[in-house]
Amino acid sequence: MNLILLLLFALQSTPHDPFAALRQEWARDLHDKKIDASVALYASDADFISDAGRTHGTTAIRQLYTAITSTFDSDLTFQSQRVEVSGDLAFDSGTYTETLVTRATGQSKHMAGDYLTVYRRGHNGRWRIVELVWTGGEVKP
Repeated sequence: MNLILLLLFALQSTPHDPFAALRQEWARDLHDKKIDASVALYASDADFISDAGRTHGTTAIRQLYTAITSTFDSDLTFQSQRVEVSGDLAFDSGTYTETLVTRATGQSKHMAGDYLTVYRRGHNGRWRIVELVWTGGEVKP
């Protein structure tokens, strides 16, 4: 009986990650080349920041996604390391691994790096990405 109570307590004290489903949706939409669904995860004034620079607003983010998905096939996995929520702002920080396949050649690259996603909750209660910072590069075998 004590073991059952201990297990129940452990399950209840496990921290809930409110952004796990959003991370999975983001990766799935990119993999499935669902550009409209991908862009819908962003606030209209969002920024996507990478080594290539800053992309601002959903119109520019849509153009970025169109270029990426027409060039590459992506298989992406996130490993969140820290999530913090304060009122209507939150962030999710962690690492990622990705296999990118160049569609024209079939050549694959293994990528890895870090990410930081800042979310803002809208009037409808839905979280939207307002900043996504993406670093990293190809991992050589």
